[in-house]
Amino acid sequence: MKAGIWEDLYQSLQKPKMDPVMTGFNANIDRIIQMNSGMLESFEKHAVKGIEAVLPRLKESMRHCSADEIFISNPALYRELSGAFSCYGILSVGGQAGIAAVHLRRLGVPSVTCVVPSAGSKICAFLKNADVIPLTFKSPAGDNSDNIHLVFEYPPGLVPLADRVISRSNRFIVSPLHDPTTVIIPSDSVDSMQIQITACRRAFLSGYQYLRTQQEFVTAASQIRMIRTVHPLMRTHVECVSGADRNVMALILRHIFPVADSIGLNERELELFMQVLQAPSGRSAHTHTCSPVARVSDAITLADATGVSRIHLHTFGYYILIRKSENSEPEVSRNALLLAAREVADAVGPGEQVLSREGLLAYASVQESCGPEDSTGIFRINGHEVVIVPTYISQNILKTAGLGDILSSTAFVADRF
Repeated sequence: MKAGIWEDLYQSLQKPKMDPVMTGFNANIDRIIQMNSGMLESFEKHAVKGIEAVLPRLKESMRHCSADEIFISNPALYRELSGAFSCYGILSVGGQAGIAAVHLRRLGVPSVTCVVPSAGSKICAFLKNADVIPLTFKSPAGDNSDNIHLVFEYPPGLVPLADRVISRSNRFIVSPLHDPTTVIIPSDSVDSMQIQITACRRAFLSGYQYLRTQQEFVTAASQIRMIRTVHPLMRTHVECVSGADRNVMALILRHIFPVADSIGLNERELELFMQVLQAPSGRSAHTHTCSPVARVSDAITLADATGVSRIHLHTFGYYILIRKSENSEPEVSRNALLLAAREVADAVGPGEQVLSREGLLAYASVQESCGPEDSTGIFRINGHEVVIVPTYISQNILKTAGLGDILSSTAFVADRF
C-alpha cells in the first residue's frame, strides 16, 4: 500500500509561506461537553428539558459516528436547552470562521482578520486574545450578542453502530438559528470592510446556512464577488455544514458555490448535496458514496455542476481534492493536504500518530480504478486533477470539535492556485 512513500512525503514536508487571510462570517462561543453513557441515559429519560427535540438526531449521529448539527429556530427552546448545560464543559472560540481564524494565526499566518457582523463583545475578546483582528459592525437591531453553541463530543459505542460504520469519536452540535445579519455585511459598511482586507489573499467563508430567502443569497453572492476583487491573487473558499435544510442547500448550490473558488465539505455534506443535485433520479446518495472511488466521482460531479475550481472532501482516514487541471501545481496541493492532516493529528491529542489503514486502502482503491498516477496520489480524470492522501491518525483522541475547520483552512491557505 506504499506506506513508506507516504511516510517519506510527510517527513519531508515543509510549511510554505502564507499570506494574510480573512475569515467570515460565523464566530461564536462553543460549550464543549464530553458525553458518556450516564449522560445519554439521562437524555433518554428526558431528564433535561427540551432534549427530546434533538435526541433522535443526536443518536443518528452517534450510530454513524458522523458529525452533525441541528439548528433550533425557537429561541425559548434554545434558551432552555442552553441553560440546562450552563454548568457543563468548557468554553472556547466556535463557529467555522472563529475556529479557522484562531488556528491560522497559531499556524503562522502573518495577519488574520475575522469578519463577524453583529458579533458580541465576548466573542471579539476571545479573538483578540488569540491575536486575531475582529471586524464587526453594529447590528441593525442595535443588539450585538454573544451566542453560545452546545458541542457534544462522544466516543464510539454509546449506541449500537450502523452497518459498515468505522468506529470513531465525533461530535454533535446544537445551535440557535442565527439571524441573516450575522452573515451579510451591512451595505453602508462594505466599502470600509474592503479597505480593511486589502492585504488579504485568502478568504475562508462560512455561515451561509443561516440565510433563508433568495434575495439574501443573491446579496451574499455579490459580497463574495466583491471580496474577490480586492486583489488578483485573492481566492475565496466556502466551508459547508451538515445541518442546513434541503431548500437552503439548493440555494447554496445555485448562488454561493458558483461565485467561490473553493469548497470544503465532509462525506455527509457531499451526500446531501448529491441528493439535491440528483433528486429527480431518486438515487440514494447515502449508499452510493460509501466507497472512495464513488466519492471521487461524486466530487467531480459537484465540481462540474457548480463550476468551482477546487473541491476538498475530508473524511475519516483520507482527503480528496478535485482541481481544474489548468494552471495548477498538483504537488503543492498534495503537500497542502499533508500539512492539514498533520495539523489535525496534532490538534486531536498528544501521543503516537500512525498512517490511517482506511486511508491507505482508499488510496489503493483509487489507484487501481483511476491510475496511472502522475505522481504519488495525483491522478487526471476527465479534465480534473484528483489528489488523494491518507491521513495520520492520533491514538489519543482528546477533541473532535473544529477539526474540519482546521484541516480545510490549512489546506486552503497552503495551496497555490
